[in-house]
Amino acid sequence: MFYSSDIAVAIIALVCLALSVSVVSNSHISWYLGASNRQLIVIGFLLSIISLCLASVTPTFFILLEARFGQSTIQNYDAILRNKPLASSLSFVWRVILVVMLSLPIGLSVAYKTFAGGESNMSIQALDYFTNATYFGLFAPPGIVSVTGISTYLNATTSFRDATQRAADGSEPPLPTFPQPYGYNILLLNESSAASLDLLHPDYILAIQNLLAAGESWTITAPVIGTVATFNESATNNRTAFDEDFESICTDGLDKKEKWEMGMVYLYNAWSFFLASQISKSDQSIQYVGFSQKRPAKDCPNYAPHAHLFNIYRQPCLGTWSISRGGFELLSGSCDNTILPWAKQQIIQYRTLALKSWYMPSLIEMMTTFSGTNITNKYRSSQSHWMRPYMTVSVANMLWSRLSSVELTLTNAPFDAETFNKSSIAWRAKNGTNITHEDAGMMYAVDEDDQLILFNRPTLQKSFWLYLVLAIQPALLLVILGMIALFHSFPLSKGFGLISILSGIESRSLNSLGGASLSGELVRPVKLVMIPSQGSETSSIQYHIATSSKEIQGNERLARNVVYH
Repeated sequence: MFYSSDIAVAIIALVCLALSVSVVSNSHISWYLGASNRQLIVIGFLLSIISLCLASVTPTFFILLEARFGQSTIQNYDAILRNKPLASSLSFVWRVILVVMLSLPIGLSVAYKTFAGGESNMSIQALDYFTNATYFGLFAPPGIVSVTGISTYLNATTSFRDATQRAADGSEPPLPTFPQPYGYNILLLNESSAASLDLLHPDYILAIQNLLAAGESWTITAPVIGTVATFNESATNNRTAFDEDFESICTDGLDKKEKWEMGMVYLYNAWSFFLASQISKSDQSIQYVGFSQKRPAKDCPNYAPHAHLFNIYRQPCLGTWSISRGGFELLSGSCDNTILPWAKQQIIQYRTLALKSWYMPSLIEMMTTFSGTNITNKYRSSQSHWMRPYMTVSVANMLWSRLSSVELTLTNAPFDAETFNKSSIAWRAKNGTNITHEDAGMMYAVDEDDQLILFNRPTLQKSFWLYLVLAIQPALLLVILGMIALFHSFPLSKGFGLISILSGIESRSLNSLGGASLSGELVRPVKLVMIPSQGSETSSIQYHIATSSKEIQGNERLARNVVYH
């Protein structure tokens, strides 16, 4: 039979189970509770309530088990009612069971905490946290101050170099699945094309980091502009024409004429590195790089076969960044093959960048490992399948880092998002056309509707095993209530205890308990026999203390349709 209190306890336990599962499985609830470990606190509180519910029904069930299958000793009943696993003369089985039941809530409270490492997120609007629009553009990352762009270049390419270095045994890593992000803005689109994506303004990055708690992060997906370098295949299609063009450019640069400059550096390994780009305010979208088995000399025909031509354009891209308290990184991205309009190309196509003067040492540091034909501990050789990706990344990042360091406005005033005028003149093209900031694409606001910002918080994992941990106690409670119903014919009720025993005890049998009034200790196990007694007016339960095996040994069952008092 069930008592109304048992049904209420079962309902409370199931409600607490449902709440604890929803606290984990529902992303919105878990996100709101994820801050300051509130999720752990709520689940711990609900588990405590479930433990109390379970503890309210286990004594009745254990007493019924003892009466039905056990020795039915008064010491066992006493230990069960008082939940004392260390009580004297307690049978070994009950000692183990009581220890397990005492340990269960403690074990579960530890077990659910081991499922840390999950994450919940909420889509947010940046304007809920900042008073003005979020700007992207040719910005250096926070903490990087670079007048020439070299520091920015080295900082940006470090992650790429670390991720693509050779293994300890000298083997080359395989090419990744494209597009592959590296660091905070490098996106290797394919083996022959790479992009350096524009970044969120560093003040915004720092502001986001300041509002984040430990373990929290923002994931920002936004359309941006990328500085994309692509290997030009013209040498493959017409080698003779390519060599003739390069020889002309090389001669112009070495003769220090007014259009091209040619930089050559001997690497002291029988190889030389060279870079050719246009000088003064001219088109920087064409860059030649390569290695030659010659010392620097006016020998352009011998350099031509080793030249690699790259075209650099500003193209529309999509980037996804993760910003945490400790840093930020590019998670994924893609770029459209479409080249942006003429106005957005002018910062590359009509620019003085002095790349040869500033970047030769950094390019050598990045790519010198691909000089030579023999693989050694120091050199990966020109046959490495990573040579072209390295060149492509180097060229794209060279242009981006240089552009991010030079003056982007007509004044020296720092960028201020609140006062920034997108319609002000940012650039004057070679033909005299004035180009606004918005048209030039150097710094630009991304509309809220075009961004996806996820606020991520650390929470518990949404794991089946966690749900199982939460359901153990409610499941036990339901099983116990079902077993209590099966044992309804035994002469025990939920109120069994000291009062019920004293009210029904056979006084003559109490002599066997003499001397235990203070200590509560008995020399040997004493059996408590339960005998239903039916009278003409009332029926009751009588208790008899048996110390001899010759006395009554078994507990009798209750008669049907009889009310006992």
